[in-house]
Amino acid sequence: MIIGITATAITLVALILSIAAYFLYYLRQEPDMLRIGRIGFYTASVLIVFQSVLLMWGILTHHFEWSYVLSYSSRDLSLYYLISTFWAGQEGTFMLWLLLSVVYGFIILRWAREDEALVMLFMNLVMMFIVIILIKKNPFTYVWQANPRIFAPGVIPPDGNGLNPLLQDPWMTIHPPILFAGYSSSMILFAFAMSALIRKKFDSWIDGVYPFALFTAVTLGAGIILGGYWSYTTLGWGGYWGWDPVENASFIPWVTSLVLFHGLIIQRRVGALQKTNLFMALLTFILVLYGSFLTRSGVLTDFSVHSFGSSELNFYLIGFVLFFVVIAVGTLLFRFAEVKGNKVEFTSFSRETFILYGVLVMLVLAILTFVGTSSPIITGFFGKASNVSIDYYNSLIGPITIVMAVLIALAPVLSWKHDSGARLRKLLWHGIAAAILTIVTFVLGMRDPVSIILAGLTYFMILVNGELVVKMWRRKNYRFGGYLVHVGLGLMIIGIITSSVYDRAQKVTLPMHTDTDVFGYTLTFNGKIPSPDGKDKVDISINHQTYFAKFYWSDYSQAYMVGPAVKNTFLQDYYVSPIQIIPAEKSWSNTSELELKKGQTVPYKDYLLRFTGYDMNGHQMQAGDVHIAAIIEVYDTSGKRIDTIKPAMVMRGRDKKNIPAELPDKSYQVMIKGINVENGSLKLAMAGKKGQDTRYAGKELLAVEVSVKPLINVLWLGTVLLVVGFLLALYQVTRGKPKTT
Repeated sequence: MIIGITATAITLVALILSIAAYFLYYLRQEPDMLRIGRIGFYTASVLIVFQSVLLMWGILTHHFEWSYVLSYSSRDLSLYYLISTFWAGQEGTFMLWLLLSVVYGFIILRWAREDEALVMLFMNLVMMFIVIILIKKNPFTYVWQANPRIFAPGVIPPDGNGLNPLLQDPWMTIHPPILFAGYSSSMILFAFAMSALIRKKFDSWIDGVYPFALFTAVTLGAGIILGGYWSYTTLGWGGYWGWDPVENASFIPWVTSLVLFHGLIIQRRVGALQKTNLFMALLTFILVLYGSFLTRSGVLTDFSVHSFGSSELNFYLIGFVLFFVVIAVGTLLFRFAEVKGNKVEFTSFSRETFILYGVLVMLVLAILTFVGTSSPIITGFFGKASNVSIDYYNSLIGPITIVMAVLIALAPVLSWKHDSGARLRKLLWHGIAAAILTIVTFVLGMRDPVSIILAGLTYFMILVNGELVVKMWRRKNYRFGGYLVHVGLGLMIIGIITSSVYDRAQKVTLPMHTDTDVFGYTLTFNGKIPSPDGKDKVDISINHQTYFAKFYWSDYSQAYMVGPAVKNTFLQDYYVSPIQIIPAEKSWSNTSELELKKGQTVPYKDYLLRFTGYDMNGHQMQAGDVHIAAIIEVYDTSGKRIDTIKPAMVMRGRDKKNIPAELPDKSYQVMIKGINVENGSLKLAMAGKKGQDTRYAGKELLAVEVSVKPLINVLWLGTVLLVVGFLLALYQVTRGKPKTT
């Protein structure tokens, strides 16, 4: 669409103008340049909002002549799924990044004061690169321009390809925008750090960047948590975190943002870690760019279910990353010797020392996760690309978490700037209580040594930080957000140990309308429930309460879409995930096959069977059903006809249901297995009823994996407290922020 593409091009011009004007203002301090810089940003902002509204309008009104709308939406999508297609593809997520950048830009204009020129210069520079990518791959491109061999000019497709069924979930409307708010906010950290390096403001810059560092940590953390919950409740694999490379691409910058935030705390308190904080602000943004390259370039297509496919944007994405790496590293090295600050004494029992230990441990976690995530690229240089196993991550996360639990428990009771190891004696009763809880945990069944140690230290961490929360609450001092985050993290650790290390799982087969006991619960498969939109479900009773699990064939994905039925209780989740529906004819034992041609008589057991034709009577059909019955005359060995049986088949879309017939002595059921139109033959399945398990005989079966997740609600409670603590801390940080004069 010419209007949308033109708006993108003008946006680029406006951003270039703003960058040049802000740069000249920094050099000359001419008010006119500052005004032009702002006008350029305002113009770009209006154009970005216009393009966003235009794209959303095109999605909602089904403008399938636009390549993006055709690729990700369709007429059958509900309103909230149509809205979520805005960020379903690469062009849409880049547009969302720009839209969020506009919001951040106006906040900076309101708060930045003397930092405005250079901070906005680098913000606009990032936005400029995104706009260049959108010029290369624009959501408003006509389909006949994007695919001239497939679409004739001016011919509008009647419908779109639709949204990936895996993304057709209510969480799709919430999770990506929150996660992307975290991704995009990392550019603010980069802009403030670059401004500080150029202006040699190595201490004062932290006042401006501090709330944004916390905001980045909050939004990335919340996005990761929502993604885990979405995965657990929707995808049916029974987990919430799989160390998938794309998941790690958001986890790594989240960890580095936490490193930055804690480093800023140390710098504000004792004037240390100036170089570290500048480096971490730059690194967090670079890691976001690197993660964008990993997920969008197609290099992880064979290693991640979340990755975009191969893309023509590789050159632009690599250039995007390299450009900002060069200017960040170059500027940091140029100013490195000039950055001075106090040192933290590692021999001291002070709060800053223990926080610094935590910063170093988190850095180790980020580095090791980065190596594992990048393994497909690293190994690709030496041969066939390969990915590390989950065991790699699980083996490192245990020891790291143990160390972090100790540091988080001890640091809050220590004083700033001087040795206060004697204060640790106050934690005696916390240690005793944690030891008692650990013994109780052992008695209840926890036996793995690493899990027991980690659980005990986590109890200790929760008790220390929880007491601080309660004390501050009673004094009406509500600056306990950080301690609440630590409590939430502790509960998450306990929930992860119990729900993953000590879960139980079993694959079972459920005959229809037959009770089956699994892990102390009664399961009953009540059949498949068709849906008008094709998203069928299976009806499963858990202790005679009805639950529905997703199970249907997707033409879009060419695979079955599966979602769990979950019975949530206070102490555990009972998690049932469908695997396969086994038709009734395959549930018989002693099954043999018999092929008959029309008019042919074939002996079988004590009978002679003669296939005479088909009965296509549709009186038994529902709308859309196809009913076929085979007419088979049954004779005794003397040639006397004793019966006529009609095994039938009902086809409904991709589903096939057999209606068996029985031989006169009831010893065998006869079912249609296949019809050969070319030679007019009929293939029958002869299912013997003697000597088999009658629970399964002739019944449709549902194969499921059943698992029990002990105390998983502790994990979810921890995530809530963690996010609430982050938000409370963010509120306390921002509520006194001065306005621009």
